[in-house]
Order: sequence, then structure tokens, then C-alpha cells
Amino acid sequence: MIWISKRWDADWVSSSWYGKNGGYVQWAKKYNVKQFAESILFLQQHDIHDKKTLDALVDGSSAKYHELMKTIKDAEEKMATNKVIKTHIINYAKTRETYITYRKSGYSKKFFEITLHKAAKEAFPKLPDGKIPKVKDLNEEFVRLLSEKKAAYSEYKKIKKEMRDYQIAKQNVESFYAAQQSWDIEEDMKKKRQQER
Repeated sequence: MIWISKRWDADWVSSSWYGKNGGYVQWAKKYNVKQFAESILFLQQHDIHDKKTLDALVDGSSAKYHELMKTIKDAEEKMATNKVIKTHIINYAKTRETYITYRKSGYSKKFFEITLHKAAKEAFPKLPDGKIPKVKDLNEEFVRLLSEKKAAYSEYKKIKKEMRDYQIAKQNVESFYAAQQSWDIEEDMKKKRQQER
């Protein structure tokens, strides 16, 4: 089912450069009716019979969408932090012997690797609990976070589509009823004019 949220307003179309002929206005009217029919079919397939239920589904799917989005972003942030910590641990381990030699040499400026060692050493006190985790533990956590992110993302895609479908159905139904009311008002005015004659 293709959902397009844009409802073509026949009055706007007729006054714009698109609607210089009546064919486009007729197309826009037919298009709106088709969109409404698709929305009604969607609502019937999902056993939705009133606005309150539709509003609740829109709100629920929207809340779930935002919750999953937060889960994905949190996992991405933790994965990035994990990667930085892992890099510091590896750099520290690689440069440890060089740093000892550097200190024994009287802090000679010939040692360029010391910058990596110092950066790693400065990052360690900022770690939670002040403990330096093992690279193996970081790798395991990274794999777990990646798995959580993938699971959340697949559900996120389904919820996003579901949320869009509900929102579009709601918008199409509301647009149709608004148009129906304006048509009813126009009909009433025509009847009054005819009665006045």
C-alpha cells in the first residue's frame, strides 16, 4: 500500500499554475477519494473503528519509535566510548616500555610515542569506577551493544512504518471529514440561495 500524506486541495490546484484546466482538478479530487478509500481499508484491516483508538495507536507507535531511537543512539554512544577506551588501553600497553626508557633517559625529546602514552594515562582516571577494563571485556561489550543496536534497529524500522501508516490514515480521514464539512456548508448555502429566489 502506498501512502502519500499530501492531500491535493482542488481549490489550491485550480488557482495555481497547475490547474489551468479542469482535468487536473478532477484528477486531484479522484486522488483524494482514493487516498481516503485506502485509509478506510487500512483502518478496517487493523480493526480500528473510532478516532480515539486511532489516536491511541498513533501516540503509542510514536512513543515506541522515540524509545527505540533513544536505545539505538545510546548503544552508538557506548560503542564509541568503548572504542576510545580500547584504543587508549592498546596504546598504553604498546608504549609502556618506551615510556620507561623515556623516563630513564631524563625525559629526552627524541621519544615521540610518549604522546600516545600520556593521552592514555590521562584518560584512565576519567573511567567509571577508576578501573581499567580488559580489552577482551571491551570487545565482548562492543559485540553485545552491536547486537542490541541491530535488534532495536530492525524493530525501529517496523515501528517507523507502522507509525507513518497510522499518522497518514489519521491525516487522510481528518482531511476528508474537513472537506466533507466544507462541501456540506456549500450545499447548505446553495439550497438557501435557491430558496431565497
